[in-house]
Amino acid sequence: MHSENDDPDEKITALFLENNERYLRELRASRFGRLVFRLRPRLRRLYRAYCRASSPRERNQRCAEVLNAYEERFLWKAAMWRKCFAEDLRLFLHHAGHRPVTDHSGRGGKDYYSVAVIVKNEARYIREFILFYRSTGADRIYLYDNDSTDDLPEKIDPFIRSGYVVYRKWPGTMVQNAAYRDAIRRTRHRTVWLALIDADEYLFSPAGKTSDQLRAYESFPGVGVNWLLFGPGGHDRRPEGLVMRSYTWRIADERNVMNCHIKSIVQPRRVVCMFHAHYAIYRGKGYAVDEKREAIRNTFAFAGRAGRAFTLFNHRDVFRIHHYTTKSLEDLREKCRRGYPDGSPNAVFEEQLRAFETELVQDETIFPLSEQVEASLKA
Repeated sequence: MHSENDDPDEKITALFLENNERYLRELRASRFGRLVFRLRPRLRRLYRAYCRASSPRERNQRCAEVLNAYEERFLWKAAMWRKCFAEDLRLFLHHAGHRPVTDHSGRGGKDYYSVAVIVKNEARYIREFILFYRSTGADRIYLYDNDSTDDLPEKIDPFIRSGYVVYRKWPGTMVQNAAYRDAIRRTRHRTVWLALIDADEYLFSPAGKTSDQLRAYESFPGVGVNWLLFGPGGHDRRPEGLVMRSYTWRIADERNVMNCHIKSIVQPRRVVCMFHAHYAIYRGKGYAVDEKREAIRNTFAFAGRAGRAFTLFNHRDVFRIHHYTTKSLEDLREKCRRGYPDGSPNAVFEEQLRAFETELVQDETIFPLSEQVEASLKA
């Protein structure tokens, strides 16, 4: 468990408390929330303990306990499942007949570790991405094409024909979470672990193959892996060579809010639904853990209603994600025009760069894997 010395400072504690209290007020103000609190005496007891707490640290802890207990209830999970089902049905009816699947993987056996990714106009980087994940031990990639207008299908055709990539067209806006849910349904009986990521996120383990490291976490339904944000590294124009080799300067602070963000590796058969791009809702009282097996729950809420999407510190010894969020300034301008598949407003160029106006450190941990990818590209 975290020691007393690991407690967040007053400013961060105040941020956690503000976000958690806002979420709690929203729940108690909603019709469904009032019903759940009325039916569950334990929730009322926890809420009274929260009201009696004095210090900000204790109030945040007690508030998080209320939120965790609320989200463990069957009624809440059923409501979230219904919300996701309604969204998926709407998308299905709107795009009926326009989401063909190309799957040459066959049905024999069961994969251990697979990857689901949603992609838009990433053709120039996609071969590196696929070969990278193959080098980390991924057995299969489920690729969702969100209205790409480049030559993505041609670039990945050899991987599709070999069965390594399962390809599905996935049109529309605000469709990222639906793509992840489709991947979870598709792999429920086909893979043990499924990583849910974006095309600029390179998930790996410095300790060995990701697939090997996951065996120690099979008692948990999910693992949250922290980001490390990499910036343009002085590149105005798109450089030659691999992304992994070109961008080596990242945010240094392990408590920086973005370095505390997570993406999830889940066991699909233990997932109820996924209504957030960063974390899932699990069956029973299951919860995701970080690499130290600490529960990731509603405590460290750097953003509203997102306590399960952050950890207190950045953990990167067993698993890490190198998030190449900007690449070169040329790439960043293109990204800002392209938009996000989760429906978020387009990235703002200046705001994206502002995140890197802090202490940076050079990180070449991924280089051994880049050598394997370079060899595969030349083969």
